[in-house]
Amino acid sequence: AMDYNPNTAIEKSVTFNKYSIYWLASFAVITAIVWNVPFGLLVLYPFTILGTWFHEMAHGLTALILGGSFHYLQMNADGSGVAYFSGNLFLGGFGMAMVALAGPIGPSIAGTLFIVASANRKMTGALLTVLGLFMIASAIIWVRSPFGVIFVIAFGLLLTFIGAKAKLGFKQAVLQFLGVQAMVSVYQSIGYLFSSGAEINGNVMQSDTEVVAQYLFLPYWFWAILILAISLYLFYLSMKFVYLKSKEEE
Repeated sequence: AMDYNPNTAIEKSVTFNKYSIYWLASFAVITAIVWNVPFGLLVLYPFTILGTWFHEMAHGLTALILGGSFHYLQMNADGSGVAYFSGNLFLGGFGMAMVALAGPIGPSIAGTLFIVASANRKMTGALLTVLGLFMIASAIIWVRSPFGVIFVIAFGLLLTFIGAKAKLGFKQAVLQFLGVQAMVSVYQSIGYLFSSGAEINGNVMQSDTEVVAQYLFLPYWFWAILILAISLYLFYLSMKFVYLKSKEEE
């Protein structure tokens, strides 16, 4: 007879199974497509706003890391947003380009880490709790629009509760779900990447790719293609990880 280890049983209940890769990939593709059809932003409205938070926080935190001052971010009900920062960044113009690239690329990196971390039962709950508390802190410190404050705090409280109280399998699914959302947030508005700017709150602002083009070299559309290529590669690595972990469980 085989020995029964309850800890092993719990571990297997929250690791990847052969269907994980299918639901993760399917949800990512569906989300990216729906975001780019008429009224798609409204259909996925909560995830649209979450994607804005991921994007703008990546801008602001990168500016902070590079020696700048992250003043605040604006999150609007229509899904648009702006991060405001200032200061002489480390590496000068290259640093400015890195801040611009962080918006569309940073969430993909975070999403990859979320999915990888979801394979560890202890890390899953801890990361959800930390992420929830960080969202609440970010709303207090940086978010200035009333709509954004309410949304981010509410979402942060929900994640904190899930991380502390939910069952392990549900925590894993939520963390994987958040990872996919972060990774595909770059596709929330592909047209923005392939443009020189957009109008936000009545003001015409340069796109992230246009900012990179001004501080480095090559046109904005080159950087848009590179950003999408990087995000696709990170998604591939995440799905490969899920596939290999599921094979280990067979």
